[in-house]
Amino acid sequence: MRYTAVALTLASMARFVLASSLMINPSAEDAADDGKPIGWGMYLGAGTARLTLSAEEKHSGQSSACLELTGWHVPMDAKDTAGNRTASAAIILASNDGYRAKGALPGAPGTTYAFSFWYKGDVPATVSVTGWPAPDADHTGRIHHTVVGGTLRPGPAWQRCTGTFRLGEGARCFALMIHTSGKQSEGFRLGKLYVDDGSVVAKAYPDGQLRAIWCGLPKAKEREPGVREIAAILDRLKATGLNALFVWTESLYLAALERPDLRSADPRAAWDGLGELTKAAHGRGIQVHAWYSPWIYKQTSRAVELRDHPEWAAVNAKGVIDKGGICLARPEVRRSELELLSRLTDRYPDLDGIHIEEPGYNWGRYCYCEYCRRLCRDWYGLDLTGDPPDARPLLEHLAASSCTDFMLRLRQMLLAKRPEMWLSANGSGGANADGDWRIGRDWGTWARRGYLDFYVPQLYTKSVEAFAQGAQQTKELLGPCDLVTGLAVSWSGIYPERQAPRVIQDEIRAAGKLGAKGFVVFHLDHLNEEHFAAIREVLR
Repeated sequence: MRYTAVALTLASMARFVLASSLMINPSAEDAADDGKPIGWGMYLGAGTARLTLSAEEKHSGQSSACLELTGWHVPMDAKDTAGNRTASAAIILASNDGYRAKGALPGAPGTTYAFSFWYKGDVPATVSVTGWPAPDADHTGRIHHTVVGGTLRPGPAWQRCTGTFRLGEGARCFALMIHTSGKQSEGFRLGKLYVDDGSVVAKAYPDGQLRAIWCGLPKAKEREPGVREIAAILDRLKATGLNALFVWTESLYLAALERPDLRSADPRAAWDGLGELTKAAHGRGIQVHAWYSPWIYKQTSRAVELRDHPEWAAVNAKGVIDKGGICLARPEVRRSELELLSRLTDRYPDLDGIHIEEPGYNWGRYCYCEYCRRLCRDWYGLDLTGDPPDARPLLEHLAASSCTDFMLRLRQMLLAKRPEMWLSANGSGGANADGDWRIGRDWGTWARRGYLDFYVPQLYTKSVEAFAQGAQQTKELLGPCDLVTGLAVSWSGIYPERQAPRVIQDEIRAAGKLGAKGFVVFHLDHLNEEHFAAIREVLR
């Protein structure tokens, strides 16, 4: 299966480079007295090497950092043959040697960092991150970290490398290393590696804690009343102490931005309600995450998929077509959803994140469309006619693998375009993890493998004790992924009843005691004045 390549936009690259990078001299323009680039370092593991400025090769500015491998290491008392020759060295995006903590970048334990740099060369390379427990720690205190992304394929042309890593709880400083090593007998050759325009940025929550609310796009159909509506909403949320919006964004709206023929169905696209909302929110220090569902809520009144491709509809075991769900097992469906979100990322270079709504086959353990029937015949040798019991476990695996494929590719797309951008999802809490996996919502795997920055369990309950228990169970399954608790003023189980304001307060307090990175409240339209007052009070 092939997915179209994603292109970097100048706006998104500039935004990342201009962010609060921890690097000194990121473009390798300034040299120290010994000729090495200021703010850069070199690790030497085997052989001989040198780090210099190169004026001949640069991605931007006047120079780049150049690591040149100049000689082999041969063990003592061994013959100087290809089988015994090795070399190992690295460029470090800090004034550090890779052994001791001296010169490493300061870090906050448990924080995710996004990195970016441009490179070229004629030696293979990998990215690694080493941390230390203190700025004066020696080599015995080194802590190795897992890097998400960071794939390198050096060649004669400049390429961009991006990725993220989460600093371990025991680390207080770190160094990002671009490492090259090998044996001559295995084809490794001495050569050069050039690096330029580096950046390492902390992905920090506003004010250190995400205090968010799920909401819709402005309701106004025209720009002038829409701008007034946006200002009134944001001013109220700012006064309440909230600092992030998860804005419901439908595919019909996104398609209408590019297709004038659809704007009568969603007039907000004509004046770009999401763009206006994002600009106004950032002016008030409020983050904006696009809240999007790739699989459900695909009715033609709100989504474009089944308008253009009715054959994409999910089908149940009785052959009944789902009017609000599409079949994600189809590679063309996953490709289409990914490309739509890729264009969203390009269009809004200031968007802070993408939040995936209830991933998985929320309509139940199917699809039984013709594509899925054919796939099951080819892969499993099963005929889905009559919904045979032995097919259900395999359909669960199919759902999980299809959804995981999409989430992984979405993570890769965001890493390539906007590594500093947040990716999150919501769904059930910890006790329901297995049930979620059965419908393709494998959030535990996505969290542990670094596909998600944070996960939001929908802990909608009147019981503060049940809320805290669900949050704790979820946290235990997330690994390196942050917990941001989801709580509700109203939900399908109690609507139109509203949650008591004091319960909202107690749940926010409970989330804080558990060490959650914040909370998200569902939904803006459900809050009354008492709820706003209660949230404002507890945040103060």
